[in-house]
Amino acid sequence: MKTEKHPIVIFVILVALMSLLFEWIYDIMTGLESEDMLERLLLDLPFVMIMSLVSFLIVHSTNKYFRYKDNVYIRVPFELFIAVSFAVVYSISVNYFLAPLFDDGCEPTYLESAIMVALGNFFIVLLLELFFYNKRQLKSEKHIAIIEKERVEYLYATLKTQVNPHFLFNSLNVLSSLIFEDPQRANIYTKKLSNIYRYFLSTNTRLSVSVGEEILFLQSYIYLLQIRFEDALKININGNTDIQKQIIPVSIQLLIENAIKHNVASVEHPLIVDVNIFAENIEVVNNLQLRLNVEKSGHGLSNLQKQYALYDKKIEVSKTKDHFGVQVPYL
Repeated sequence: MKTEKHPIVIFVILVALMSLLFEWIYDIMTGLESEDMLERLLLDLPFVMIMSLVSFLIVHSTNKYFRYKDNVYIRVPFELFIAVSFAVVYSISVNYFLAPLFDDGCEPTYLESAIMVALGNFFIVLLLELFFYNKRQLKSEKHIAIIEKERVEYLYATLKTQVNPHFLFNSLNVLSSLIFEDPQRANIYTKKLSNIYRYFLSTNTRLSVSVGEEILFLQSYIYLLQIRFEDALKININGNTDIQKQIIPVSIQLLIENAIKHNVASVEHPLIVDVNIFAENIEVVNNLQLRLNVEKSGHGLSNLQKQYALYDKKIEVSKTKDHFGVQVPYL
């Protein structure tokens, strides 16, 4: 609450100081004596605060609701026009209706008063614009910090998932068997495993990759999986793999891994995963053969959803009795 009140208090102090300044300028312009300047300032201060409040509402409303609120060259002149027009009408009205109540033998100075009030309101609007600009900057910096934090967490979670002991154990266990059974396939397996980790490291700091890069990486990943699961797992890539679109790195691999993690795969009932590349998105669909007990890691689909949300993109999830599908949008 303190952080919200602080700028408002500063603004009130600035308005009071500006009121004093313009009261002094007004005295010089009109040739009035300055002996009772403080008294007039205190008398005028409530009216100045009302005018400032109206200016605040004008600037706040235009920054929030105005059709051209994102165009500073239209929004600010519009605010100044409304605020200055109000100040002129307000000044003339106050002088006309309230001046007779304070009969000091002087005629109300409508023109000079209106000019000074309008000028004062002009600077008040500019101060308010600076206030809202600063507020937007702080919000933007906070949003950027959140995006960077989420991105780092995602990259760390992805890398940690891939280098976890289970993945290494399974990969090395398969490799050790192949070395004795089929040295040629073992050599290919080693190269594919190397390609996978090279991709992990090369994309660790990248925000996006092309669909072609992701598919090329998936082909190495799928090779490892099919050596391990053989006929118990079938992964099909359908569509134009050369489409010129961008996605978050390792996103499709995570969805395939998610399907394997949550479903049973056997020769009698193979797990079938289809990666369908469309013009608008990539869809990963698998038949449902759910495991009874699945270890919760806290990563995977929910983490990926957060990442795409940072780009104002939404991952669509569909589930039927027999199939589970996820549609990943392009960036």
